[in-house]
Amino acid sequence: MWLTALRGILAHKLRLAATATAVLLGVALMSGTLVFTDTVTRTFDDLFGDVYAGTDVVVRGEAAFDAPQNMGAQRDRVDASLVSTVASVPGVAAAEGGVLGYARLVDKTGDAMGNPANGAPTLGYGWTQNAALNPFHLVEGTAPAAADQVVIDAKSARDAGFVVGDIVTVLTHGPAQQFHIVGIVKFGSADSPGGATVAGFTLPTAQTLIAQPGKFDDISIVAADGTSPEELARRIAAVLPDKVEAVTGATATAETTDQMHKALGFFTTFMLVFAGVSLLVGGFMIFNTFAITVAQRTREHGLLRALGARRRQLMGTVLAEALLVGVVAAAAGTALGVVVASGLQSLLNALGMEIPARSLVFRPRTAVLSMFVGVGVTVVAALLPARRAARVAPMSALRAVEASASGVSVSRLVSGLALAGGGVGALLLGLYADVPHRVSVVGAGVLGLFVGITVLGPTFARPLSGALGWPVVRVRGVAGAIARENAMRNPRRTAATAAALMIGVGLVGFITVFVSSAKTSVDHVVRDAFSGDLVIDSGAGQAGGGIDPTVAAQVRALPEVAAVTGIRIGYAQVDGRAVGLPAIDPADGFRILDVGVTAGSPRDLGADAIAVQEDEARSHGWSVGDSVPVRFTTGTATLRVAMIYRETNPLGKYVLGTPAYAAHFADQVDWEVLVQKAPGISAEALRAAVTSVTAATPGIDVLTADEYVERVTAPMDQLLALVYALLSLAILIALLGIANTLALSIHERVHEIGLLRAVGMTRRQLRTAIHWESAIVALQGTLLGLGLGVFLGWALVQALSEQGITTFDVPWGSMAIIAIAAIVAGVVAGLLPARRAARLDVLRAVASH
Repeated sequence: MWLTALRGILAHKLRLAATATAVLLGVALMSGTLVFTDTVTRTFDDLFGDVYAGTDVVVRGEAAFDAPQNMGAQRDRVDASLVSTVASVPGVAAAEGGVLGYARLVDKTGDAMGNPANGAPTLGYGWTQNAALNPFHLVEGTAPAAADQVVIDAKSARDAGFVVGDIVTVLTHGPAQQFHIVGIVKFGSADSPGGATVAGFTLPTAQTLIAQPGKFDDISIVAADGTSPEELARRIAAVLPDKVEAVTGATATAETTDQMHKALGFFTTFMLVFAGVSLLVGGFMIFNTFAITVAQRTREHGLLRALGARRRQLMGTVLAEALLVGVVAAAAGTALGVVVASGLQSLLNALGMEIPARSLVFRPRTAVLSMFVGVGVTVVAALLPARRAARVAPMSALRAVEASASGVSVSRLVSGLALAGGGVGALLLGLYADVPHRVSVVGAGVLGLFVGITVLGPTFARPLSGALGWPVVRVRGVAGAIARENAMRNPRRTAATAAALMIGVGLVGFITVFVSSAKTSVDHVVRDAFSGDLVIDSGAGQAGGGIDPTVAAQVRALPEVAAVTGIRIGYAQVDGRAVGLPAIDPADGFRILDVGVTAGSPRDLGADAIAVQEDEARSHGWSVGDSVPVRFTTGTATLRVAMIYRETNPLGKYVLGTPAYAAHFADQVDWEVLVQKAPGISAEALRAAVTSVTAATPGIDVLTADEYVERVTAPMDQLLALVYALLSLAILIALLGIANTLALSIHERVHEIGLLRAVGMTRRQLRTAIHWESAIVALQGTLLGLGLGVFLGWALVQALSEQGITTFDVPWGSMAIIAIAAIVAGVVAGLLPARRAARLDVLRAVASH
């Protein structure tokens, strides 16, 4: 069996090469994803391990609640007086308070460094005197000793050309300030921790600039010799006040790395989905290849059966061929994954999504999973053709047997409709219902829908090919008619070939529709709810930084300005659910943002009040004057419902006034500032006046509504580019499948081609027929894919209406470009098979029957 399989591979090595390529590419993406994510995980594990490397115990505020979107536990800061309390506990060798927060360096050209909104963080910290507790070490200069001194990381110094003795501007929670660079530091052996920019101040300066005077984020402790961290943590816990806890350094490290693993888990899943798509598309190609080769070797299999071979042996021979192809391709793909991992990092960096990574990590798990999946997909895809080979009767196999043209059966129709219907049901259930593991349910629904359409494919492949080929007949005459008939001849083969392209194009269409809808929704929110004229943006996103509130006050004083509000965002737990809680100026905020006040008044949004969206208020039975429990990191407060409003965009379901925000959040910083011009003032005059105020603060931008929409939606374009790059691999495999199927089917139709050439068909006509056959198959897969993509995009937009995606938008221009590109690529895929067909020797082709 193995010898026969090997001879079969050697006899058909060219036709199996494309099949092996499909497996290789899919496995390479899977292996590369695992290598890349393992590398990034190891980088962060080492990073956080270094942070607490010399720390035995950490004293910190107890977790008040977990913030949404994997933002971690929210804790209050601890009093600085606890340092002396902790230091007096028996077994404590050293104790120092720590401060870590937002600080952003400004380079010599006046541009803020780093990209905290979409990249590595920009950090400020308080310099720790105890070397065991300080993860940074000096490589040049000295430690900060005065309020106007700072040390910076070696990477930032290199990138911006800073040296010891230079003056650097640093952005923190207050106004921009200048500092003398007195030292350059490294984080272990790295120039910076994970690509972050770092500014280190004296502890009092750090408390003032990025935390609170008299407060620390935590206290790090070194145990005396002979005292275990666990025992010391218990001793310290006994002297701590309420809502403050002591944990070992190992526990703090494990919690931080676990949070990062969860965040990276989404990225890993995201990437593996595309690897799975590529392997699924490759599965169709494998199926078609083995199905055609089995049909072409019917006589050979029949002869083996006549000589005594059993059905199990024939089936084993085909599966052995698949196994050998799968092993070779999977092994090559696994090794190629190392190159793909480097490519993924370069691709993300090019798109502005920098993810730190050190030397590549290749774990045994990567090889095992990649080999298992690659070989498994190949063997499973070849299983049905192998069964067909085993069912060939000895005598019938000795005669020429025409491949079945039927694609319609009751069982196929019923099973296809059941799978498609079940897929749609699971998709809608996961999108609209509150079910556990929603992502898995939605994924199963999408897979079921694609599989259902694929199973149904042969039932409509013949009429669809006929309809799509009808214009070709009118345009290309005899060549077009032959192309149309060839596409209709074997609906199973046509459907399987088109299905591979359908999956890739369908996902491209889905992402395109969703991103276009999201961008249009953002645009509508800005146009409908925002009656202002300018947005002052910090560029820090929600990374903890922002704009000093004095900027809004200075802008408000301008005669060109009618209304100004800063927007602040913090996390809180409202009625037991963690939410992002925005705050705006009660006097001006609702003049600039029209959210449709239905009850109460913005004037009542004082320090003890909250505004609630009307659907949320109705679901809880709240009305104006009712009490709402809100848990902040500083404690639980009962706020009065002072206002109810209609629209969730752009503020969400709950809003505070700035007085309430100031009363319950320690860090007072505006995320953005919205500006409305005074009557009779031109847009140019307003912008010039506002810019004159913001020019003193580097790193913030004054944007029009159009510019602001462009900035907000830029990450969506980056995501779209990344998805296109990843799905291009699946589409490439699908196009290889078209080329491979055409090449094999031409081999199957050698006698027919010889007869056509003998009766006068020119080589050009033959090439044209094969080109158009390829185009019909590609068009079929493209149209089905775009139809599914539009449906999936619509379903997701409807499900996310409460999250701000309120407008369904199909970018018809982009969809047309996708369709044209797919069809042209399909024609290109048929060039080589067409050329080979046209070069066949006529006499040999006629005699081949």
